[in-house]
Amino acid sequence: MNILVADDEEIIRKNFIKRINRTQVNFDNIYEAGNGAEALSLFQKNQIDVALLDINMPFLSGLKLLERIHIISPNTIIVIISGYNKFEYAQEAIKFGVYRYLLKPVNSDEFNNVIAEAAELFNSNKKNETGKSLIFQKIMTLLNENYKNSEYNLTILSEQSGLSEGHISKIIKKESGKNFSDLLTELRIEHAKKIIISECAGIKMYEVAEAVGYSNQHYFSRVFKNITGMSPKNYSNSSK
Repeated sequence: MNILVADDEEIIRKNFIKRINRTQVNFDNIYEAGNGAEALSLFQKNQIDVALLDINMPFLSGLKLLERIHIISPNTIIVIISGYNKFEYAQEAIKFGVYRYLLKPVNSDEFNNVIAEAAELFNSNKKNETGKSLIFQKIMTLLNENYKNSEYNLTILSEQSGLSEGHISKIIKKESGKNFSDLLTELRIEHAKKIIISECAGIKMYEVAEAVGYSNQHYFSRVFKNITGMSPKNYSNSSK
């Protein structure tokens, strides 16, 4: 993941770069540009995933630069940082899909949050060979590692992944069409089916229930039947 910082004031530009380096976001490359023309040249030569752009730069203004970027790198996450609190600037920025519009001087917490959000958005948009986002794959990995925990919930997943509960819910809904609870339930039942099929005939259903995160056997049986259409016992008999 690469980031570009474009601002004609060197002190501000260097300060932003220091702030980026102090965040927990790891960028492969941090590019910097002192004017719009330099920024455009960097876009033409490199893959820029996140860009912090001043709205008022020499040679090529921020808005003109946005127009060019929108054509050559439409997936770049753009954050405008400007000293101009003018509605028409914000309007133009929105037209080119700008992610955030910040006013100078930028509060440190706000800056850090925006960098983290931009990185999170980049990762959520990035796909792997299955067509699923890498963040969704990370979520599924955590679910598969923790489904046996009967206390496992969205809050714990949020803490483990470093993502907000709201963002996790949106990703799960977008990628699977389900909510967190339904996805976890289906995962548990799929594992229960595998255990029932693979284990010896003498396995107790309460053992299966506990193995997939259910402390109550009767509740497990009810959930199992709702999803599969048969009780765990009947499923076991049918699989023999």
